[in-house]
Amino acid sequence: MPGVQIRRLEAADLDAAARTSASAFALDVSEPSTADRWRARVAHPVSTDPDGAFVADRDGRVIGVAQAIRRERLWCLSLLAVAPDAQTSGAGRALLDRALAYGAGADAGLIPSSSDPRALRLYAFAGFSVLPTFEAVGAIDRSALPRADPKVREAGLADLEALAAIARDIRGAPHTLELEFALRSGARLMRLGDRGYAVATPGRGVWLLVAYDEAAAAALLWSALALDDDAERPSVRWITAEQQWAVEVVLRAGLRLVPSGALCVRGLPGPLRPFLPSGPFA
Repeated sequence: MPGVQIRRLEAADLDAAARTSASAFALDVSEPSTADRWRARVAHPVSTDPDGAFVADRDGRVIGVAQAIRRERLWCLSLLAVAPDAQTSGAGRALLDRALAYGAGADAGLIPSSSDPRALRLYAFAGFSVLPTFEAVGAIDRSALPRADPKVREAGLADLEALAAIARDIRGAPHTLELEFALRSGARLMRLGDRGYAVATPGRGVWLLVAYDEAAAAALLWSALALDDDAERPSVRWITAEQQWAVEVVLRAGLRLVPSGALCVRGLPGPLRPFLPSGPFA
C-alpha cells in the first residue's frame, strides 16, 4: 500500500471519517439531520472503544475507516469503509487486520456485512462463517398489525441493567452502551418482561431485537413495526435463515423479503436466536 498509513482515529478525524464512510456506502448526507445522525453513529465507537478505531491516510487524506468494539468476550466490527476511488489500494484489508487485532483475546465475533463481494471475501478469509441474510422492505400493511401485546411496554435507561443478561445469553454480551446511545438518539426501547427487548426508530425501522423465545420475539417485532410509518424503506435487516419467526411476521405485515448482506460469525457468541442484530453494533 504505497503512501497509505493506518493509524488510530483521532477526534480531529471524525468529520473526514464520517464523509468517507458515507461516500463508501453511497449514503446521501446532504440533509443536515442525516449528516448529524451519521456523524453520531461514527463517533459512538470512538468514545467507547478509542483503541479499536482506525483510519487509512493517504497523503493527508482519510481514505478508509475501521471501527471495532469489545463487549466482555464479544468483538464486533462496527464499521469498515473505504472511499470509492481507493477500493483497490489494499486499505480495507489493512484496516480489518488492525480492527481484528483489537479483538485479541475475545472468543467470539460478529460482523453484519453488506452484500459487497470484497467485504464478504475478507470476512470469510478472516475465519468468519458467512450467513446470508434478508431484509424486509416496503410499506407496512397497517391493517395487518395485531392488537399490541399488553405485556410489551416502553422501557428506558432504568431498565438497561435488567436487560443485560438477555443479550449476554443470546449473543454473548450486553448492549448496554449501545442502548444508551440509541435512547439518546431518539430510538424507542420496548421490553417484554425478562423475555426480550427491541429497539426501533419511527420511520427508520427496527434497529435491534433480542429475546429468549420466539413468541416474545414476535410480539416485540410486531410492536416495533407498529412504530414505523408508511415510508418505502427497509424496516428489518439481517434476517438469517434461523429467524423464521421474523420471516413470518414481516410477511404478514405486508413487507417483501429481498436478499441483502450477511451476518458473519466467529466462535460461539451464543445461540443468536431469536436475534436481529444491530447493524452498527451487532
